[in-house]
Amino acid sequence: MNFRNSFRAFGMTLAAGTVVLAATPAAIADTASTPAAGQCEWVGIISQEMSRAWSTRNSEVGYKEGMLTATAALLGSRETFKLCNLDNTNYVIAALTTKKYVSAELDYSGADYGMLRARSTGVGDWEKFRFECTGSLCAIKSSKNNKYVSAEYAYEGSGYGMLRARADTAGPWEKFYVRPSPNA
Repeated sequence: MNFRNSFRAFGMTLAAGTVVLAATPAAIADTASTPAAGQCEWVGIISQEMSRAWSTRNSEVGYKEGMLTATAALLGSRETFKLCNLDNTNYVIAALTTKKYVSAELDYSGADYGMLRARSTGVGDWEKFRFECTGSLCAIKSSKNNKYVSAEYAYEGSGYGMLRARADTAGPWEKFYVRPSPNA
């Protein structure tokens, strides 16, 4: 199977060097998994609920700089993350475009509590996540506050699709497909 056909097998198409997510969740299920302990993989992380990829908002400034959303229809460089398994329990996620680790902003309050941002140059407690996976469908939980990452699709404007570590249970907004990325 050639490169282009392998994407079609997973319900994706290749357009101008990016992967177009044109798949239903069933079409992209169970094709990859998280890396083994001590290993890293370049991945795209895709919302089960809306079939939209995690993306780093590099144009935001101030406290929202590097904010992550699950809104992208394409897997490009802003939708590519390095997922590293630290110890079979904790993982770190680094954004390709910012070259920084993803943090759960646990000192923020209100609607911004737990916002995920690609802004850290080191790995501390706020940069560690646990993946609870069945095949390639995962619920992702902050190791620090023990809350699941949610894609906020009820928000409007710049907060639409914001990723936050804030949920006590893993429903449809807290489940994500982890896919190998062709962009790294």
